[in-house]
Amino acid sequence: MRATLLLLVLLALTCCVADKDVRIVTINQLDSGRTGPPYDLDISVSGLDDGATLLDAMNKAQDQGLMTYSGIDYGPPLGMYITTIDGVVRSQQDHEYWQILGGPDMKSLDLGVSSYVPSNSETVLFRSLTFSCGTEKEEAREDL
Repeated sequence: MRATLLLLVLLALTCCVADKDVRIVTINQLDSGRTGPPYDLDISVSGLDDGATLLDAMNKAQDQGLMTYSGIDYGPPLGMYITTIDGVVRSQQDHEYWQILGGPDMKSLDLGVSSYVPSNSETVLFRSLTFSCGTEKEEAREDL
C-alpha cells in the first residue's frame, strides 16, 4: 500500500511538471539581414513539456490567442511547412519563405517545426526571406 501511494505521488509529480518556456519572435520584413529587434511578434509560451516540439509551442500559443499560423503538413518525415504567421504570408510562388533560427548561436535550424525540440528558455526566430534558384539571397546570409 505504501509503495503504491509513493508510486502514485511520483507519477503525479512527473505528469504535472511542465515547465519549459519558449520565446517565439518574427521579423516580417523581407531579407532584413538581422536577427535582433525590433520584432513584429514577440511572445513567450510557458508550461511546455520537456519533449515539446516547436510545433507544440506554436499550437499552444495559437490556442491561447498569442499568435496565428498556418502551413502545409507534408507528413513524416518532412512535417509542417509554415506559410503564414499572424496573417503574413510567405509563398513559394513568390519565392518567399519563413527561415527558422534558434539555438544558442541563433543559427538556421536543420529541422522544421514538427521535429525541432527547443530547449528551455530558448528564443526561436522566424525571419522572412526570398530565394532564387533554391537558395536565399546572399545579403540575408551575412549574419549566419
